[in-house]
Amino acid sequence: MKLFVLLGALCVCGTMAAPQKASPASEVELPAFMEICYRDSPELSSCIKNSIQRMLPEMNAGIESLGFPSLDPYDSKSTYIDYKRNQMSASLHVKNAKTFGMSKARILDVRATATDKFMNIAVDVHFPEIVMEGYFKGEGRFNSIKLASKGYFNNTMTDVTTTWMMSGHVKDRNGEEYLEIENFDMAPEVANMKIYATGLFPDPELNQIALEFVNQYWPMFYKELLPSSRQVWEPVMVELVNKIFLNVPYRRLLPKQQE
Repeated sequence: MKLFVLLGALCVCGTMAAPQKASPASEVELPAFMEICYRDSPELSSCIKNSIQRMLPEMNAGIESLGFPSLDPYDSKSTYIDYKRNQMSASLHVKNAKTFGMSKARILDVRATATDKFMNIAVDVHFPEIVMEGYFKGEGRFNSIKLASKGYFNNTMTDVTTTWMMSGHVKDRNGEEYLEIENFDMAPEVANMKIYATGLFPDPELNQIALEFVNQYWPMFYKELLPSSRQVWEPVMVELVNKIFLNVPYRRLLPKQQE
């Protein structure tokens, strides 16, 4: 049962099949809805906030020129996660998952610092509702007890808040400077979570009992298992945001007012 609650953490954190790495080989045109912000402006944070908020609903279909995927729904072909603590170990494989609600996010605040050499940014964001559905296969062990399960799942989370914290350095590539995001961190807080799944146990009545237990005690499981999901979402989110940063030169993405 604990194994399945990992789906909640993975959903909030953007469990996405890792996109192909962005390449700065060719310069692309910025979409019209992307607002240009100046790195040396005192209004940098508010400008980035407005730009992200404008971008989110426009990204339902993705940004083809940047290779940025669709956000609503976000398709994930395959995601793996492993968990081990004391006498308990588990592995989870999520397949053909779809996540809905990402583009409905509201940007609450942005705190950004940018120079000619680096950028740090923190984005406070709120999701009214995130729904994830797909198929899973899991295996778990507690001492000598083994559990294997597979089936369909649907996970609905409401009133989700988190802070995206990103940092990176400006690097020279083929005579052009690009900002490469190197770190991405977040710790989502979920007000409510509702989980449905088939196949947790072969017996339907036992499966229902397990679901009732998980839906009652999910906050405890979520808090314990969320740190383990970072191994999945951090490299994925770094690659995802670099779809923009590594395809658009720094002089164009965050130019200086004096240039």
